[in-house]
Amino acid sequence: MNKIRRSFLFVPTDRPERIPKAAASPADVVVLELEDGVAPDNKAKAREEAGRALAEVDFGHRETALRINRLSTRFGLADLAAMLDWPKKPDILMLPKVESAGEVDLHHELMTSAGCESLLFLLIETSRGLLDAPAIARATRRNTAMCLGPADFSAEVGSGMDWDVMKYHRNALVTACGFGRITAIDSPFLDIKNQPGLEEECRKAREMGFKGKLCIHPSQVEPVNRAFTPSASEIGRAKKIVAAAETQGKGAIVVDGRMVDAPVVQSAKQVVELAERLEI
Repeated sequence: MNKIRRSFLFVPTDRPERIPKAAASPADVVVLELEDGVAPDNKAKAREEAGRALAEVDFGHRETALRINRLSTRFGLADLAAMLDWPKKPDILMLPKVESAGEVDLHHELMTSAGCESLLFLLIETSRGLLDAPAIARATRRNTAMCLGPADFSAEVGSGMDWDVMKYHRNALVTACGFGRITAIDSPFLDIKNQPGLEEECRKAREMGFKGKLCIHPSQVEPVNRAFTPSASEIGRAKKIVAAAETQGKGAIVVDGRMVDAPVVQSAKQVVELAERLEI
């Protein structure tokens, strides 16, 4: 059964005092940050603190993720080597700036050789990565989710970062995730004081097919969780569709005067399953 992963809260591990606070937050996944959120001079300290946090901090029911530096850098080599030696591994290893399926295969092989069972979360942050996203999404059985990194992407292509500019690229990523049968997670909302803007972007992202969102500040977690949780009316309609499918049998059925086919029934089942797991 897939885990509930609506909100991913980043915490820079060179600020170890913030890790227990993140672990006590409502985030579904706490992301221990070693990459862009950590200055080069602090990389070694951040790496050490991340390993200590995984071993010592109580994250409760939350999953943990570790965003390492890219393997083509000396920091990334050190990150992966250290993680593979830690007694407690993260649930998810987050790979930045992925550009090819071969990169993912290499991580998979190294992790397998070390007996590491962590899943992989892939960040697509370049035009090359987006063009190869379908192959990247299907690279290994470890792949669980993928996300577009608009900051690096926009810097490369010289574009803006707002919703309208990035809409096509988001759609391309969702399509690749569907092809790879992995989860699409939306990019972070950078204006941490603009909650209405965050809520509106979450609404658009959910309609597009994203199942959650990266969070760069604790204040974003609860709005993100709400946005990616089905409403009472959505749950009610989904239950009605599932019940009708069970009584009317296979093929197209009628619910409230509207024709409903198998894909809609499958989507309704997913909503009901999520509501049950969230106990709502």
